[in-house]
Amino acid sequence: MNVLQFTVPGKPRAKKRARKINGNWFNPSRRDMDNIIKIIKTQLPENFIMIPKGIPIVVNIEWFFEPTKSEKTKKFIDLIKNDDYPYVKKIDRDNMDKLILDSCNKLLWYDDAQIFDGRITKYYSINPRTEIEVIWQKEKNKKLQD
Repeated sequence: MNVLQFTVPGKPRAKKRARKINGNWFNPSRRDMDNIIKIIKTQLPENFIMIPKGIPIVVNIEWFFEPTKSEKTKKFIDLIKNDDYPYVKKIDRDNMDKLILDSCNKLLWYDDAQIFDGRITKYYSINPRTEIEVIWQKEKNKKLQD
């Protein structure tokens, strides 16, 4: 089993819907995707080869959100110091997942359709970031086990 872990520092972002402006399509998330791609490239092992088409993949993603100004009380900061206090406010999980998975197409894996399982969690933290773990087998048709 192969495992790749990396961190995208900074405020977690969600993928925005493409919009049509003056008859032309515009992807407002393109800049965010380009930034994620640059960060991931710096963290890949030197000998990393893209996971081939057809290989099943598990992707676990943890998002860590900084508290808002109104939440930054000493009591709340003490509560979230362990990075395990759930973040249950807006940014929908699926839109955040989409930004990361689409950014990794043709970089880590052939297509995000290969992802068949994974855990997605959101927490508060004084250190905002996104932590990603990718797990895959070297061969097709082998069951991934934890």
